[in-house]
Amino acid sequence: MSDSVSSSSLILQQWQQVRANKWLWSMLTWLPITVFLLIWWIFSAGLTRELNIALVDLDHSQLSRSLSRHYDASPTLSVLDYPSEDAARSALRSGLVYAMVIFPPGLEKNTLLSKSPTVAAYFNGQFMVVGKQINSALRQSHGTFMAKIEVVRSLSRGNTQTSQAIGSALPIRNQISALYNGNSSYAQFLVSAALPAFWQVLVIVVMILAFATELRDHSFKQWLAHRPLQKIVTKLVFFGTLLWLQGLLLCTLMFHVFAWPMRGSWGILLLGMLFCVIATQAIALLLMMVFENTEKALSIASALTAPSFAFMGITFPISDMSWFAQFWRSLIPITHYIEIQLSQANYGASLLQTSSYIIDLLVFSVCFVSAGWLIAIRRDKVQEVRQ
Repeated sequence: MSDSVSSSSLILQQWQQVRANKWLWSMLTWLPITVFLLIWWIFSAGLTRELNIALVDLDHSQLSRSLSRHYDASPTLSVLDYPSEDAARSALRSGLVYAMVIFPPGLEKNTLLSKSPTVAAYFNGQFMVVGKQINSALRQSHGTFMAKIEVVRSLSRGNTQTSQAIGSALPIRNQISALYNGNSSYAQFLVSAALPAFWQVLVIVVMILAFATELRDHSFKQWLAHRPLQKIVTKLVFFGTLLWLQGLLLCTLMFHVFAWPMRGSWGILLLGMLFCVIATQAIALLLMMVFENTEKALSIASALTAPSFAFMGITFPISDMSWFAQFWRSLIPITHYIEIQLSQANYGASLLQTSSYIIDLLVFSVCFVSAGWLIAIRRDKVQEVRQ
């Protein structure tokens, strides 16, 4: 009966600490949903539109003006005319435009003579997503325009039907269909990874602040001097449950409110999310046991989790990362969870197929063992001092 009462009192103590700490209260109530919706709203358009490109027309012909209008008609591009190549390069370097296109002198003349003049296009490859979009839009607009010219050229020769002219201009027609993102929405592509990355930062900060409540008046060692296992487990379960419910809210937003496809099992997804919370709690506990200092623990946690989004393999392939980046990636729990999320949302993978990612999360339990070892050492020191 006494154990039951003490456990209830410990849970009540955690709730009182949350109510007394404005940061903990905010991060466990209104702040997550606000940030989740804000991140979604930023990318809610789903598609990149009207990206500025610099156009240098050195031909000043009817064909070059028509090609320029064809570029500008693309919803992805917004054409800005520049008088010289130097001015366009300066705008590209300063970030005013994302790409530069140069129409060479004699563009119309050489086209009519079937000499295939070269239109040069340059874009900043540092902006990988933007560069890919511009490159694709330029290729599509330019290819469509040149196909129209070939159709007109074929029809001008006579004895050719329109369908034959189109067939000769476009002998191969490509149809590109996305397997897992049918609308090619960048909201689904980016936000589905950005939200879990932010949520993990939230989990580790909340846990460090939760343990930091016991550091006031240098009471950390005294707090662990009596029944440390029960106190720590109670804190982990109390805050872990609230943080897991935040993860449930996050999944509900993504797969129900935002209506992104979910082809797999909700059970496996939420199980993976639970193990992700536990793994992140293990890291937070170890940091607090090692440093016994809130600022240092938060600094190390921030440095560890800050590149989570970049290391997930969503915007940059994992296979092309350096060995150090892959090693750092393995130390971040959310990078293993995101594999579970992708395998369920996109592929509908079975529990057996997802088990390797769950095992990766279970490896973080080593941090609990290390923290327990440190607690035992410091508890013995406290008892020696008392004696």
